[in-house]
Amino acid sequence: MIKKISLLFLLFCFTLSLTSQNFRKPYREAKRALKKKDFVTATLKSIESLKAKKNFKKSNVVFEEALSKVNSWAAAYIKDLESKSIPYKDYRSVEPMKKISITYNNLDNLQKKLLELSAVLSSKQKKIIALHTMDYEEKRTESDSILNAYNANAADEFYTNGVIAFDNAANKYDYREAYKIFKNSKNYIEEFKDVQTYLDRSLQLGTLNIGYFPLKNFTNTPFNKRAMENLINSTIGLFNEYTFANYKDISSMIELGQIGALGDKGKAQLKNIDEFVKFKFLKYYADPTVVETKEFYENTKTKKKKDGTVKTWYCRGYIFEVAASGYVEIDLEFIDKNGELLESKRVSVRIEHKDKFFLASKDSDRRAYPMFSKFTRTMPESFDMVSALINGFNKKINESYKRYN
Repeated sequence: MIKKISLLFLLFCFTLSLTSQNFRKPYREAKRALKKKDFVTATLKSIESLKAKKNFKKSNVVFEEALSKVNSWAAAYIKDLESKSIPYKDYRSVEPMKKISITYNNLDNLQKKLLELSAVLSSKQKKIIALHTMDYEEKRTESDSILNAYNANAADEFYTNGVIAFDNAANKYDYREAYKIFKNSKNYIEEFKDVQTYLDRSLQLGTLNIGYFPLKNFTNTPFNKRAMENLINSTIGLFNEYTFANYKDISSMIELGQIGALGDKGKAQLKNIDEFVKFKFLKYYADPTVVETKEFYENTKTKKKKDGTVKTWYCRGYIFEVAASGYVEIDLEFIDKNGELLESKRVSVRIEHKDKFFLASKDSDRRAYPMFSKFTRTMPESFDMVSALINGFNKKINESYKRYN
């Protein structure tokens, strides 16, 4: 019987806790919204709180204040937006009209919530609702209709400009610009006229074929050449992220020097390459992991049990501090098919790795080791500096390849 009563009491407390959360959380959200003068959210959230507990005074205070201000606030807010969007000027008129449409939709939804709430409120609260009730249905429908017309205007604006850019394109870079203009049209209407056909054609005509120059090593460390080549090759996959870049392996075509110095045969072999990327390595090193300090440590820990016996734990081993350094520095150059330098930048990546751990004997107990450094019974693997440099290098190169967006 006692167990059953305890169970019922716990169930009651749990239900009470849930009920409390049901009205307190929306109240707190309503209060925050009111401070920000977001009267729509404040009204809606206080309605949610009052529906969970209709006599909650704090929610009612927020509700009455927010409701008394929401309509006048909306009128001033919409009037300001209308001055920026009516009449339609260009695609920039769409954004304020979109905000008008959203506001009217929110206000219309708020009025419907007020009607739902009226059924459970006191006569005083019903009078307050009646005083501030407005019919936004017609305005909501009208603003939605105007927004649709604005979207069509903006889509047609970008479509027309895109066609002009496409028809006047003289090279791949121009087709890239046309593609971007057509892309903007889809921001307003997903399927508009033959925008998709133009996008496909612009992408096809605007994609650049990219080739890599052979490695140029100025580091005076020829034994690292393979590591540098691996570093370069690791960046090839980055082109998959960019719309207008198509990597072409030209390593087997010709031994490249300066583009301008190529003979007719060399130029013929590379006629389909639009841009070249040159990696000029200035510094590269990936040092192995070294032990900086090694200190013997042992400890015994005891604990007295209730029966008077003493439990003992013991550990011994060495505390290691290890470190590794790596650095790569290059001059990155982008060159067109005529040998002209398009862009250049210096890229550098430095990795400093440090670690501390306790290498314990096999019979050591972890509970006897009170320090914060790692506890291990086997020597950890050396830090993979080469992979760390590749990851850091790829992040930097990826930033440079944003030119192909």
